[in-house]
Amino acid sequence: MAKKARTRARQVQRQREQQKKRNWLVISAVVAIAAIAFVVWGFQQGQTGDDIGEHVAYQGQDHLREGETFSNYNSDPPTSGPHANAPTTAGFHDTPVPDGMIIHNLEHGYVAISYDCDKLADCDSVKNSLQTLMDKFNNFKVVAVPRTNRDAAIAVTAWQRIDQMDEYDEARISAFINAWRNKAPEKTPN
Repeated sequence: MAKKARTRARQVQRQREQQKKRNWLVISAVVAIAAIAFVVWGFQQGQTGDDIGEHVAYQGQDHLREGETFSNYNSDPPTSGPHANAPTTAGFHDTPVPDGMIIHNLEHGYVAISYDCDKLADCDSVKNSLQTLMDKFNNFKVVAVPRTNRDAAIAVTAWQRIDQMDEYDEARISAFINAWRNKAPEKTPN
């Protein structure tokens, strides 16, 4: 009887050791799969962000006092730097908005589209397209404004990012919005 008990005890011990090995194999496999998924996800994030638009050096995010101005921005339109205490409203604008207000929007995660009618062959068509685009994004953290741009007919900006183009390109603008909207130092609901 004692011999049967010892034999049974050894069988139970072997079964426990085998179960431990199986558990470690399963845990190792799960960790390996998670690590691979994380690497793939990180690669995809890089593919949809850093390669869209150009990075612009940080110029701070100080608020200007009432009546104070700043014009020494490192991009046109600006993508960071001293700015107004209040943002503008989301959506399409048909009249110019001060850069300082737009920068405040960018600080909150907006994407701004500046269009220069003097550089566009058919500004009315572009304005209609921009209004439609704003609607497609439900005016959520997007703003389009007329502006005299130094280098391009259309400039799309986000916090420290810019993309410039000579004509309206909805796919390119949409990709920029999807990559950079709501990615800024201050998280706000709208």
